[in-house]
Amino acid sequence: MFPLPFTTPRTARYLLLGEPGPAISHVWICLHGHDQPVAGLARQLQNLDTPERLLVLPEALSRYSQPGTGPEAPTTQAAWFATDSLLADFDDLGTYLDALARQVLAACPPDTPLTVLGYGHGAAAACRWLANNGVDYSRLILCAPVFPAEIDRRATLVALPERPVLVVSTTTDTYTPEAAGEGLMQDLLDVGLSAQQRLVDATGPLPLAALAGNPES
Repeated sequence: MFPLPFTTPRTARYLLLGEPGPAISHVWICLHGHDQPVAGLARQLQNLDTPERLLVLPEALSRYSQPGTGPEAPTTQAAWFATDSLLADFDDLGTYLDALARQVLAACPPDTPLTVLGYGHGAAAACRWLANNGVDYSRLILCAPVFPAEIDRRATLVALPERPVLVVSTTTDTYTPEAAGEGLMQDLLDVGLSAQQRLVDATGPLPLAALAGNPES
């Protein structure tokens, strides 16, 4: 006995920091980490919330409630993929993010550059999405990236378009040695992508200088 696939429409959710419109000169699509509430990633990116930059934070499709501790209210968490349904989850991921990106970019000036940021498992989700879709983007940022063993990282990176990649590692990453970024950096360079790495302090919001590089990004 094994589960059979069945495709059905479903409603996704996302947060916006900023408003789509003629004043926007940069759009960022930012994918949260595994079990990370979207609002938590929004707090980490608050330094990027400027009038000319639109931040789009999609929530993964697999949502579930996490009980709070003590007086804390329950939180909603989500995951981009499950290890026993990777291919189907990646198809759903691509359909979802392709449509959301097109909708947001259509409400902004033509040729507005798109930056994609992935945090934790969101980095792996971002790479799989961009390696298998037609959405044009200008830069990819991978923060404390984690690629589960079930995902062929090298094969995913080989399929990425030739765009700059920034790996952002924190000084306190202890979840997995991979989050330090060394193996990922080597893979990026080996497949011929232009990649840089920066270290940041993980105790507060991610600094604009580390992510944007300059005020025009």
